[in-house]
Amino acid sequence: MKRIVLLGGAFTLIGSFFFSAQDALVKWLSTDFSLLQLLLVRSTIMIPVFALICVWRWGPQGLATRRPGDHLLRAILNLMAFLSYYFAITRMPLVDAISIASAYPVILAIMSGVILAEVPSGRQIMAIIVGFIGVLFIIKPTAGEVDWLGAGAALFGCFSFAALGIYTRHLSRTESSELMLASGAIFILLASLISAPWTWQAPNLSSLLLMLGLSGVALVGQYAITNGFRYAPVYLVGALEYTTLIWAALWGFMLFAEVPTVNVVFGAILVVASGLAVVLGERARAREANQ
Repeated sequence: MKRIVLLGGAFTLIGSFFFSAQDALVKWLSTDFSLLQLLLVRSTIMIPVFALICVWRWGPQGLATRRPGDHLLRAILNLMAFLSYYFAITRMPLVDAISIASAYPVILAIMSGVILAEVPSGRQIMAIIVGFIGVLFIIKPTAGEVDWLGAGAALFGCFSFAALGIYTRHLSRTESSELMLASGAIFILLASLISAPWTWQAPNLSSLLLMLGLSGVALVGQYAITNGFRYAPVYLVGALEYTTLIWAALWGFMLFAEVPTVNVVFGAILVVASGLAVVLGERARAREANQ
């Protein structure tokens, strides 16, 4: 059992690294190409891969569903989350945007209480307040140089990803992870194709290779994180995912000469601490429920 948990932890660390690389590639490429074009190339690669996995594991029936409307709603949430988060990355230092996005467990706890009637404990409520203070430190609401559009997009991305997580949990009772990922990619591909006449810019060879690299990195990241949740407890995955912040700081410094300010570092510490408190609170609650 211990080996399985360690395997899940290793998958999570690998996934966090690849997701941070994905974010860096998006920020790099977005100076010349639209977000929808990047998502178009990404989806074109991901759809056949996930479809083949479905067929390999369950046969042709693995691609069938009786809940197309639910898949469509999840896909819309998926597109909203990615566009807002990627947009924030294009406007803010990488570590700033990812630090705000790290409030995801805190936002998830709030939304779970509202939507699923899972009321947070007293400690979790305190952690949520601390997380909010941490976000304020990162966006520096009294400073004149704040990119409010980018910060707002990062926060909206947090809420969108939290809604996506809740709905994915609901849909996964009858649908496979691969089918949900494939259907989401199909919707993103269609939306990207509709916008292509206005957003497509012909890439040169190096840019095309980077776009393909972005798709490959996203595939590995999603596969690794999925297996992280498969083999390790949720609280461990949530804790290890914060290593993304470390990689983001390194990518930001090496590729974009971005140095995190003291405010951002302190705010990130508060956000991570609050997120860990929320995740560990869920662990304690699950343990009490099983007793």
